[in-house]
Amino acid sequence: MAVKNREQRAVELSSYALEAAEEFYKGEGVSLTERKAQENDGTMVTVVCLTYRHEPFIAEALESFLRQKTNFKFKVFVGEDKSPDNTADIVREYADCYPDIIVPFIREENMGAQRNLIDLCQRATSPYIAFCEGDDYWVDDYKLQKQFDYMESHPEKRACTTQTRILAPEDWHLRSWYRPMEDGELIIPNSIPGFSEKEEYTPSYIAGINVAHTSTHFYRWNYDLPVPDWYYEGIIGDTPLLLLQLGNTNLGVLPTITSVYRINEGSAFFDKNREANFLRTRLDYVRYLSGFAEFAREHYRGYPLTAVENRIKLESANYLSTLLKRDDMDTVTQFFADFPQAGALALQTYIGFYRDQRAMSGTFGWDGYKLIARNRVFRRSMKPVIRIGLKLNRTKGLIKGKVRNLMSWNLYWINTARKKEDDLWIFAGFNKRNYMDNSKYLYEYVLEHHPEIRAYWITLDKQIYEQLQEEGKPVLMMRTQECRSIVSRAAIGVTDHYRMSDFESFSGLNDHLKIVQLWHGVGLKAIGDLKNTSVPGVTYCDDILPADGEKGVALLKKKLKYIRHAYYRELFEHYFLLACPGPERVEQVAKPLHIPLEACMFSGHPRNVHLHLSAPDTDPRRILYAPTYRWSVNRERALVRQIKDYADEIQTRMERLDCELTLRLHPHTWRSYGHILDSIAEDHDRIVVDHEMDIYTTLGTYSIIVSDYSSIAYDFILLDRPVVFFNYDFEDYIQTECALNYDYDAYSPGTKTKTWMETLDAIEAYLRDPEKDGPWRRKVRDEFYDMSVNDAENSERIVQEIKTRLAAERNGENRK
Repeated sequence: MAVKNREQRAVELSSYALEAAEEFYKGEGVSLTERKAQENDGTMVTVVCLTYRHEPFIAEALESFLRQKTNFKFKVFVGEDKSPDNTADIVREYADCYPDIIVPFIREENMGAQRNLIDLCQRATSPYIAFCEGDDYWVDDYKLQKQFDYMESHPEKRACTTQTRILAPEDWHLRSWYRPMEDGELIIPNSIPGFSEKEEYTPSYIAGINVAHTSTHFYRWNYDLPVPDWYYEGIIGDTPLLLLQLGNTNLGVLPTITSVYRINEGSAFFDKNREANFLRTRLDYVRYLSGFAEFAREHYRGYPLTAVENRIKLESANYLSTLLKRDDMDTVTQFFADFPQAGALALQTYIGFYRDQRAMSGTFGWDGYKLIARNRVFRRSMKPVIRIGLKLNRTKGLIKGKVRNLMSWNLYWINTARKKEDDLWIFAGFNKRNYMDNSKYLYEYVLEHHPEIRAYWITLDKQIYEQLQEEGKPVLMMRTQECRSIVSRAAIGVTDHYRMSDFESFSGLNDHLKIVQLWHGVGLKAIGDLKNTSVPGVTYCDDILPADGEKGVALLKKKLKYIRHAYYRELFEHYFLLACPGPERVEQVAKPLHIPLEACMFSGHPRNVHLHLSAPDTDPRRILYAPTYRWSVNRERALVRQIKDYADEIQTRMERLDCELTLRLHPHTWRSYGHILDSIAEDHDRIVVDHEMDIYTTLGTYSIIVSDYSSIAYDFILLDRPVVFFNYDFEDYIQTECALNYDYDAYSPGTKTKTWMETLDAIEAYLRDPEKDGPWRRKVRDEFYDMSVNDAENSERIVQEIKTRLAAERNGENRK
């Protein structure tokens, strides 16, 4: 009866996990990881043990768990996967004796190792999860305590591992592959060929060498991590799950043996047919690494995919070369059909090696190539020579970089000496490739209204170049002689990001190009201390600019340093003009970035001109949902799932209110999830998706917008129309995504909501009374904006200010 109660409790735990996940994805505002923490009974670690046909071994594993000495509460979840032997009975016996520690999950149907594992992890509520399969066991009674203490003292770590001893038969076919230790033992990872001991392992290293055995895995578990379908399809589950949970973080290491990896007939890497085992495991490496590469591209920004792809190439080559030796062309063909991406990588590698072979045999002849590539004695004798060559090559690379820098420096100062033409202005987009935002709008305004100004857009993007050429707009392809000739004579360079991201010396940037900075948003989010950008040279210039009263040798040194370093610096302190929609721009941008106050002028953004010329559509009334970008893909996915799960309720409410909801996610978001949003719109005619990069031509046509922390909300406030602040992840956002300059509750002038149902209610309330929160809205608007300079004349105001400043400078020079 006791066992039945525990099994019933397991079912309840499973139901709880599903309910918690459902509530999370319906926008309850608390992540699944947080919900688990709220419901946890004080258990700090859950040991997850998978067992199948482990009758001779499971008792030793369970005993090793029970011997653990800890100062915290832990539980053991045992997933018995319908074994054909007496494993289940042994698990029940231990659960009867230790009901407060061992929780049995006796499967009625076989689930398979991966589904069994994930199911147990989803049922846990503890912050930490440890693994050990039922045929392995622990040999250190303080294993859990050691790993727990390590993770508590390293909050940045997602997982840690220890060493494990291999217990295998003498005739195990992989024994000879491992390097035995001095005492003859095989230790993971120390006995793995190519292994080098470290204090922690990067994702790149783990992708190349499986350094952690399952019995040593200890996680700070991320319950919100989506588990992709490919994970369940193969025989290897530990390493791919480790990679998924780690993300971009490093794996911590405790250099002590705490477990035993027992090789037996049930082990994934045990097969008396050595070649069959080799093929089976190589194919599974390709499977999970290919799946993980796609997952990492979507979820982990900046992930070291080269290491993953190199491992895919290696295992593909291992697999295919073995099949070719067997003349098994049917299986070769099947491989390319099943794994087209891995097949493409393998072919690229082959083509690369083939070209190298052609080059070497063309240079040294076929016999010479064979000597170089295949003669071990010759290769070893040439090693010192090759090392010298590599050093020379690295030196060549350094010289090449220095030559490039010298050329950039020369061009910067040569072009500085060229006479500047006040009617020649250039415009650039972020990272030299975008065509959008404030720079674009001012450029197009100048073309239309000021023919006396020769305006050029400069870009490295061929598509934008061709587009503007087709539209008859003046455009220059960067890094060409034509571009350098025109840019070097331009008096004005307009950007809305940084000069060091949007201009360059090879395209004409020089010290007398006057930078007009339009910036890219008004709002709550902090710009920080420039650590939020990786653009080279975006730094303060106190080290090369003289301080007030500085003279003599100190002044001379600064001037010399300026000549040396200015060509790759942002030079905030030398900005010609900073457009300021209001006092916020001065306090939150000009002062922190050391931009002189005399460079500031008060004017609204060029992109907002359309706002003042637009009226809201009323048939039907249009509502916009425009949340800001989330760096975390888990938060991004949660945002999209909330929309999907509440689409029916949104549709019903929009029909009743005779409204239409437009979904306009950040471009990085809709590129990842556009197909999901489109499928929602296909099934709901009151929901539409805006796929345009630029929202500002239509922003003024909405009656209400729903946002969270986006500057779009504060542009919209210029119209004195309602904003709903759907901030379901507020605490998490400000802690992990972006700090705020202002108090959120005071400076987000509208109804705050945590769920879609609350949001729909807020929309309905604003439709009944648009003036609701009006005084508050206008108060915040007036703190952020000077309304006397925010109107349909924003672009004209900026153009006239530039002209005035140029004329004043010219007259000043004439007086000299």
